[in-house]
Amino acid sequence: MTLMLADIRNEFVEEQLSKLGQMVSDGNFEAVADRLDISTEAAKQIKDMQFSNLDQDRISEDSILTGSPFRIELSLYNSSVFNSMEPAIVSYLENNRYFLKQKSIRQRKVQDLIAKLNEEISSIDSVKSAAVTPRGPVNGFVYGAPLDPTTLYRESIKMFEERVKLEAELEQLDNIQVVSGFLPRSKPSGPDLLKHLLIGGGVSLLIGVVAAVWLDNKKQK
Repeated sequence: MTLMLADIRNEFVEEQLSKLGQMVSDGNFEAVADRLDISTEAAKQIKDMQFSNLDQDRISEDSILTGSPFRIELSLYNSSVFNSMEPAIVSYLENNRYFLKQKSIRQRKVQDLIAKLNEEISSIDSVKSAAVTPRGPVNGFVYGAPLDPTTLYRESIKMFEERVKLEAELEQLDNIQVVSGFLPRSKPSGPDLLKHLLIGGGVSLLIGVVAAVWLDNKKQK
């Protein structure tokens, strides 16, 4: 599974996954199930988990990797568990307390900007209406300055585009986004039957030869 991170340091995600991988290595499947919010039986299906930064080789050693794509390779004993593991891992990473706080800060900032733009757009719309249908002795003027409807329309469109951009940003505030999910294999990754048959046959032949020589020597004595 490939993940795209927000503006957060990749080492934070790596640390979280390291703790999860350590629990798998220790066989602490109850803790794994608790962290991932899955059943203990599903957690026991995890054989191994590897992870890496895709852009690790593109930065200098003294630089901090931030917001880089992240890859997770998961080995399971039962391929049917992959469907539940993908959202479980993403939720585990996304619900980190630090990540949630940063997301809340960004969300509040964007929402405040959208609210301010809505007020400005509403205000300009009112002025446009007054310019198009002037009334009273100061028709077409605001504080002694002539109104230019074209300028008002351009400013309104500019603010509308800015609002659309912020609304799109609001929809993409998640710290973790899945670029490509797990792809379960149709066949097990191991053991390789042919390879093990050849190895077993070779070992058996060697043992048989050694045993035959030993028996022959014993018989001659």
